[in-house]
Amino acid sequence: MRNNTKIYEKLIEIVWFVVVIAIFVVSIKMIRNGELQSELANFGILAPLVLVVLKASTLIIAPLGGTPLYLIAGALFGNVKGLLLVLLGDVLGSTICFYLSRIYGEKVLKFFAGSQNVGRVLKTVSLISNTKSFVKARLGFVSIPELLAYASGLSKINFWTFTFINTLFYLPVDIVLVFFGSQVAGLSLKYFFLYPFILAIFPIIGFFALYKDYEKAEGN
Repeated sequence: MRNNTKIYEKLIEIVWFVVVIAIFVVSIKMIRNGELQSELANFGILAPLVLVVLKASTLIIAPLGGTPLYLIAGALFGNVKGLLLVLLGDVLGSTICFYLSRIYGEKVLKFFAGSQNVGRVLKTVSLISNTKSFVKARLGFVSIPELLAYASGLSKINFWTFTFINTLFYLPVDIVLVFFGSQVAGLSLKYFFLYPFILAIFPIIGFFALYKDYEKAEGN
């Protein structure tokens, strides 16, 4: 049963990734053909609304990867508007994650965070005791903030403290990816591999910052 659940979760993740990449490729093609602006105008407010909802959903349902949506936002809406839309989606998604676990407790984790992530979320809860510990945790979870959002809801951290610090950490990541997306139509394929190296720096720093806290939690 557990293996079937893992297969199902992985299948959802793969399908989602393929769909989002397809949207991104089509968007870039439309930009280069000069068709993008007229198509977006036909959708009106629906296009940015869909982007915000999709971005929030990638946090609420943890196996879904949201990185391609940052690139799509930059490609479709440009730097400023794209940034505001994905940031809104990130804050909205994180808020929902926080309150789902705060209101309903551990029972929501398996469904929303994924069965493979439940242990990691529960282990992190004990490390979030104050603002300093949350900052270190947020640094360590920079690439998977949704798991920390669920853990924060189970902790005693104040919602506004969570939201303020969480948003500050979203900003640099969102700016880099949205800017990259807005420029990607004119870039060579070789630059597609720059942003993973930039983002990798933050989890490495966070890992070392959290290492002693994990040791204490394990009683070492």
